[in-house]
Amino acid sequence: MRTFRRAGAAALLAAALAGCGGGSGEGLDANGRPVGEEDGGADTLKPTFASIQAKVFTPICTACHIGATAPMGLRLDADSSYALLVGVASGEVGALQRVSPGRPDDSYIIQKLEGRAAVGARMPFGGPYLDDATIAVIRQWIADGALKEAQP
Repeated sequence: MRTFRRAGAAALLAAALAGCGGGSGEGLDANGRPVGEEDGGADTLKPTFASIQAKVFTPICTACHIGATAPMGLRLDADSSYALLVGVASGEVGALQRVSPGRPDDSYIIQKLEGRAAVGARMPFGGPYLDDATIAVIRQWIADGALKEAQP
């Protein structure tokens, strides 16, 4: 009976992940940075929600995190992401918030991006993974209070 349950759970997990297709690498350059950042110009990722949404969440994360089948209900499209991230308990580790304003080390999204979460796989699932500089920008946004609008 126990073997059947494990096999069933494994099959469910595999089916859920197959629907996503994992990280395609689309939206990332060969170094794991969002496309368009190599020149350091106006298109460079900034520690603001709008910049992270436009350069990371929308082009990279929505490969899986979109619509009714989004893993853990976490939709990262522009209309949904902020409300489903900031101050919201993680579906995998309820004691942690997905984004805990002012506390990047205690934010589950950072743990998932860095591959040190206690539960589940590193994100983007299956890689390629975001590079350290991109994660540092997301960390900075969280450390600055994870505001929806950039402050002047």
